[in-house]
Amino acid sequence: MSQRINVLLASLAAFACMAGQASADEGLISELRFMALDHDTGLVGSSKEDGVDLGAEVLFQPVDALSFIGSPRPVVGVLLNTAGQTNQLYAGFIAQHDFAADVFRPGDGFFIEGAVSIALHDGENDVTGTPENADWKSHGSDLLFRTGFGAGYRFNERWSLSAGFHHISNANFAKPNQGANDIGLRLGMRF
Repeated sequence: MSQRINVLLASLAAFACMAGQASADEGLISELRFMALDHDTGLVGSSKEDGVDLGAEVLFQPVDALSFIGSPRPVVGVLLNTAGQTNQLYAGFIAQHDFAADVFRPGDGFFIEGAVSIALHDGENDVTGTPENADWKSHGSDLLFRTGFGAGYRFNERWSLSAGFHHISNANFAKPNQGANDIGLRLGMRF
């Protein structure tokens, strides 16, 4: 793992500790999520990289000033690849919409969500024309856009399980632009 990702992970851990203290005092954090995702999945697009991404997200309270777009929640997350390939650290917004409540029992329900973030990664920016091209994506830039959507079931006020799809790329702001896709499950715990 690169020195840059180690520094980013240490910064995220320090931020999470401070936010956790603020959460206990002021209710800053709304949810923690833990996830396992198929890294660079071949279900959508081409796949070069291997492994499973294990990760965590911290979701904060909704931003009421953005109520005109559904009061999204700020999110900070990290994905670590089990095969030693591209890791990600990201920050952005998640908007969630509950579309069915009290389906099987009081307090449960189904939801959909969309996410937009900026991601830093420690993968390769350009390995075209090299032997590494067979096993690594060429992301073209250290800073990428990360978008996604998902659907889930809330068991009660505290626990949820969702399936999601996410895509990272530089949106053609740099060359090359070999995007990558993740698909998998998230376990959420609300406060």
